[in-house]
Amino acid sequence: MINDILKKIEQYNTIVILRHQNPDPDAIGSQAGLSAILQEVFPQKKFYITGTDLSVLDWIGKMQDIPDELYKDSLVIAVDTANARRIDNNGAYKNAKEIIKIDHHPNVDPFGDINWVDASFSSCAEMIFSFTEAIQGFQLTKTIAEKLYAGIIGDTVRFLNGETSYRTLLTSAKLAKTGIDISKISLQEDEMSLQVAHLEAYILNHLKITDSGFGYIVIRKDILEDFNLDDGEIDHVVPLIGRINKVNNWIVVSEKDLNRFRINLRSKCIPINGVAEEYGGGGHPLASGTYVDSIDKVKDLISDMDKLNQQKHQ
Repeated sequence: MINDILKKIEQYNTIVILRHQNPDPDAIGSQAGLSAILQEVFPQKKFYITGTDLSVLDWIGKMQDIPDELYKDSLVIAVDTANARRIDNNGAYKNAKEIIKIDHHPNVDPFGDINWVDASFSSCAEMIFSFTEAIQGFQLTKTIAEKLYAGIIGDTVRFLNGETSYRTLLTSAKLAKTGIDISKISLQEDEMSLQVAHLEAYILNHLKITDSGFGYIVIRKDILEDFNLDDGEIDHVVPLIGRINKVNNWIVVSEKDLNRFRINLRSKCIPINGVAEEYGGGGHPLASGTYVDSIDKVKDLISDMDKLNQQKHQ
């Protein structure tokens, strides 16, 4: 599959690499890492990474602004994106000649002309590392290794989740062998602003936990605005609830825009991606997300998550 992708890239002079909305370290690490790899292999070609720029993740890779007309004769590669509607783009990518999808989520939407999808990988960054080993004579640089390592520890939550495998650890060791500062990268991902610290305190004070072990917090727009968060910072608080031993699965609901609720779903062992899909989202069995457009739908989703736990314990 990697050879097929490389042959396709050979046919184009302009390649645009995209990823999903509300990017995390894996999305940007995969995007920026792949661009750096391909630029080494094809120095005569032009590679662009673009999407909403998040200042909190600029240290992994900073986005570029490109005109819509550039897509017309280009090849688009979408990484870490399960379905086309989640691509972080205004739709201009649809004018590209061809699209390649590289992803580690369940393949519910094979929107690419070439689809390299493998849910056995812990992260898309772990998949991207495969490029470096498939290209004869390729020398992995520290710059590339830093981006991919950031992506891997981001999606595995520093090797805590169930997708972490022997291959994940072996890949991480090979990246560390380049001499990257793994402690610095981990600390940078773990670091939070004072605003996020205040939000974590709010969540712990207002968190609801049902008898079944389902934890949830709904943060309405007026409350969220009080914390003055930068884009992307709310993602820091999502793992917090899972550290409580009585919690089996949980959601964090945030209303950034009026009556548009972003819902992060997480679980320790019970698959929750089916619930996310019922509400128009998706993701991994233990880590998924969706958006809903009313507080009533939020309440319905809360009820469904609680019932899921109850059924598990019957």
